Amino acid sequence: MLFKTDAEKAFKVETYLSPEMDAAIKLWGQLESGKPPWLKESDGRTVAFWNTIAEEWAKLITQNIDIKVQGIRSGEMPEKMQEIIDKYFLQNARDNIHAMVFWGGIMAKWNGEGIEFLKPNMFLPTEYDSSGEIKAAIFFSYYQASKKFYTKAEWHRFETETKDGVSTKIYHVSTKAFRSDNQDDIGREVPLSETKWKDIEPEFWAENLEKPLFRYIKCPVYNFIDSDSPLGIPCFANCKEELRWLDIAMSTLGKETKNSSPMLIVDQSVIMYANQNGIELPEFVENVGNLDIVNGTAGSPVEQWQPTLQITTRKEGINFYLSIIGFKCGFDPGYFVFDGQTIQVATATQVRVTQKRTADTVLSYRDVLDKPNTNGDGRVGAIHDIAYIINAMLVINGDVPLTDNGNYELFCSFADLLKNEEEDAAMDLQLANQGYMAKFRFLVLHRGYTEEEARKMVQEAVEESRANGQGDSRLFGEE
Repeated sequence: MLFKTDAEKAFKVETYLSPEMDAAIKLWGQLESGKPPWLKESDGRTVAFWNTIAEEWAKLITQNIDIKVQGIRSGEMPEKMQEIIDKYFLQNARDNIHAMVFWGGIMAKWNGEGIEFLKPNMFLPTEYDSSGEIKAAIFFSYYQASKKFYTKAEWHRFETETKDGVSTKIYHVSTKAFRSDNQDDIGREVPLSETKWKDIEPEFWAENLEKPLFRYIKCPVYNFIDSDSPLGIPCFANCKEELRWLDIAMSTLGKETKNSSPMLIVDQSVIMYANQNGIELPEFVENVGNLDIVNGTAGSPVEQWQPTLQITTRKEGINFYLSIIGFKCGFDPGYFVFDGQTIQVATATQVRVTQKRTADTVLSYRDVLDKPNTNGDGRVGAIHDIAYIINAMLVINGDVPLTDNGNYELFCSFADLLKNEEEDAAMDLQLANQGYMAKFRFLVLHRGYTEEEARKMVQEAVEESRANGQGDSRLFGEE
């Protein structure tokens, strides 16, 4: 929940959450809980396909993700940073990216021990720059104890302090606590000492920070809901109608399948006879009087009716909606198919071409996390800003000396979605046999050996070849 007005009064600051974005965030919350507003139209059922979309993107984006921290000089900083990144980011990378995709963005923030990831219903922006990057925000935390509801609000921002004519940028965090008898009411302000947050200082200042101690990780999707908002939107935000119709189509097929068993159409006299003689009848449609419901004429007391399923028509409709939803969310046409992929692709090159749109979308998401700096110096992105936060907090908390500040280099890697292992291995084998690639390099790249092991193997093979008087220097001899 967000106590927007209360937070603005408490900190005397304006927050930026438009009614349009507020409504959208509430809608995404309904979707996450499996309760879209159109449930009645689909007979109370949903396939929650938005979860499938977010999960598929999260899987592709984080495939083989790896982050390594190395020290520039001696010190404990790189090792401590690696532990925090492993525990608070890599361990749950897929879940965190799923949340980012689903909510249009998530906030990464220091929580006292590591990094926590907050959904947009847990913070309010108070300042952002011309590029839409959030520079100040209020963060909320909640808990319940003894039938009381507690709320913590933290306001993070930069302030300018002037002394002796010299201006200094100071990072300032103000923390307030509130207690209420009602979950939907923030209540009145209470001292932090009366809450579980008693160890937190009400006011915190830090100097020499270049960036905030938080980072909003925003989806690379144009915000058509509110183009002036610093918040992002999920890729399926523009598919509301298609997702609704998909639910209706799937529910219709489900109801048809449920009611597809043969039915007995019986006369009232048959029911009476069965009741008098303790006979249990199967499911049936009652025929009052002695009428043939099917043909509208008098008929036999018992008739059988077999409904006709429209499976083919229904599947075509479902696949139609899946195709539109997938394409609007950045996938290649035919990525989602109700009865499986039917397109046969002959070569790896064609695979790369047919899935290029999907791969390009994945790369746009990965660029949010890690990409080359536009000035050609190093790399930037959310992962690097998270590393900066960890580095800064380790110094601020005294876990490492001040001299260790900035003592790290960060390296990120992901799986190459367009890479074909068999085709690349065949090409590298040809290069190795023709002398354009070192033979040990082939073994390292495609057989998983260390460089030391591979060099030793190649040397043994060369020596054995010479001992046997063989002159073939190719990696595996005749092919």
